[in-house]
Amino acid sequence: MKKFGISITLIGLLSLIQLSCVSNKPDQKSPKPLDSIPLDWISWDKNLSNENSPFWWVDSFDVPELTKAIRTAWKSNPELILQAEQTLASGEEAVILGADLSPQANLSLNGTRSKRNLIGFNLPNGDTSFTSDSFNAGLNLSWEIDLWGKLKKRKESAENRFELAKWDYKGARLSIAGKVARLWFEVIENSLQSELAEKTMITFEKNLEFITNRFNNGLASSLENDLAINAFASSQATFSMRERVRNKSIRNIELLLGELPGSYIEGNSTRKLPDISNIPSPPTPARILEERPDLQSSRLNLISAGYDLSISKLNLLPSINIVGGPGSRAENFEDLLDNRFRTWEVGGTLSQPIFQAGRLKAKVRQAEALKRAAIANYKSLALRAFNEVENLLFNENRLEVEAGYLMNASRAGASAAQKSWDRYQRGVQGIFETLESQRRAFEAKSRYLGICKERIHNRINLFISLGLPALHSES
Repeated sequence: MKKFGISITLIGLLSLIQLSCVSNKPDQKSPKPLDSIPLDWISWDKNLSNENSPFWWVDSFDVPELTKAIRTAWKSNPELILQAEQTLASGEEAVILGADLSPQANLSLNGTRSKRNLIGFNLPNGDTSFTSDSFNAGLNLSWEIDLWGKLKKRKESAENRFELAKWDYKGARLSIAGKVARLWFEVIENSLQSELAEKTMITFEKNLEFITNRFNNGLASSLENDLAINAFASSQATFSMRERVRNKSIRNIELLLGELPGSYIEGNSTRKLPDISNIPSPPTPARILEERPDLQSSRLNLISAGYDLSISKLNLLPSINIVGGPGSRAENFEDLLDNRFRTWEVGGTLSQPIFQAGRLKAKVRQAEALKRAAIANYKSLALRAFNEVENLLFNENRLEVEAGYLMNASRAGASAAQKSWDRYQRGVQGIFETLESQRRAFEAKSRYLGICKERIHNRINLFISLGLPALHSES
């Protein structure tokens, strides 16, 4: 008993020494990602809009079929379903760790029969062995006393990671909405490009028929005929390429919607790219730190790193466990409920880490390094987010200007191509200049369609980079 008291005293002294070196306060402060956060965006033209009303960016395109497609993807996309289930699993982890704060109780019932040999003993009746039965029943209780708050911090860390997982899921939904929207308008643009390529092919085919007829009648040279063949063959290849690209974009959107190939009905969508108007005033840089899911996830990851650091430090402190509980023991099963055979047992354990070959202190240093890494990651994400928004805002103005230039080029090109063909038929202009005029006209129209799609994609990317919600109700 004296030795036991000395052991307890020694462990107590070691605990006090450890406690003087270890703080049990949560190490979970969330510093700002940057020393100074800009008040506004450099590339934002405040003359465009000063509206600050709630904004759901999918509605700005006014395409009901697109809204339906996004909701279908949210419901049926396998990768999103996978992440949803993983998010729910992380929530259960918080419940599991929270259970460690409460006593654990298990009801046990067991029975044994044993045989023993008694050779050498002169027992009555000449027996040399006997058998015995033993039955035990009891309620086994165990409880780790959370003296330093370590178990509580584990639960809080798990709850924080559950919040992190929910933000990751929210970000995944926003990303899926952006991908569906981009592919939706990509399919439309590819269809328009395919129609333009088909129209180009038909035009060059008619040119070839006309020039071949003149060549056969000796009114056109072989050079003119070869140039017409070249233009027609090139237009055929372009049309085939456009069809291939269109088919790929359709397959991609079907994959996002969680549907089999061939299920996407292109006729359900509008056959033109929407005109996009000015957007409301974007959230401030400080605001998107709270709105963007990836930045929120990074911030919560930093908090989790703080919890992990606190827990690793608290692992240096002693732990106290209490075990025991009531029960009964008897040779006959039916006697287990008899009060005369009732038993009870209570025990306690005080454990203090003394020598771990540097493992626990290495875990502290590891947690400190991971927290510093989480801080750097948060700052890096914030810088990239601000840079991304500035680029997209700048592109808004430039793409609009470029679209205007290409629209004028397309109109002028179409007019020049028609005039050039008329001049060739009158013999005033050669076939090379005529075919080149037609090629330039179709190229200008194709580039105009491309810039219109790029403007829409830039707008979608801007909405996502600002962390704006896709739809009014995301359920």
